[in-house]
Amino acid sequence: MNRYQLSGFICLFILVSLAGVSIADESPRYVIYVQGGESSIIHGSEGITDIIVKDIIPYAHFSDGKKNLLIPDTLVQSITGPVYAAVVFSGTGGESVSLISISNLSLPYENKDLTLRVNPLGFYEGEALKSFAREKKELDTIEVDTFENTGIYFEIIGTALENNNCLAQEIACLKADDMKACLGECG
Repeated sequence: MNRYQLSGFICLFILVSLAGVSIADESPRYVIYVQGGESSIIHGSEGITDIIVKDIIPYAHFSDGKKNLLIPDTLVQSITGPVYAAVVFSGTGGESVSLISISNLSLPYENKDLTLRVNPLGFYEGEALKSFAREKKELDTIEVDTFENTGIYFEIIGTALENNNCLAQEIACLKADDMKACLGECG
């Protein structure tokens, strides 16, 4: 074996090793869909905006690409930012989509109004919300007065799910279809 062949094998080995490492580092992504009624957008200073969605439906849709589940909306309270999301405002006049980064969310149990503190997302590199990226509009150009329904698609990365003990525990037991295990410390 000459020197050039040996160099080629070493380069091939390094290339395959690096590709294996980058595939292994990729965390699974989940999508949680929450549906609500009318919404309002309040533009604040420094690009921070609040979106308030009224009349949240008591169940959210969870998908990991293989299995779909309905989960209690109370689990949405466990989502911690920053999280990417697509907000779909829809009504009789059509729909508008905006991609956002959520820094904080609040869903008080008693009134079912979801408040999101967000920053508009200029560019999205992920996979879970890629289909919304083609249709997106800037958040400050959307007039919510014309829309009756609001849907939010949260992109949850596996590591964030693992760091959120209650949400991870509830989704794991729901995926296992073991309701006895779901009566844990989280509620």
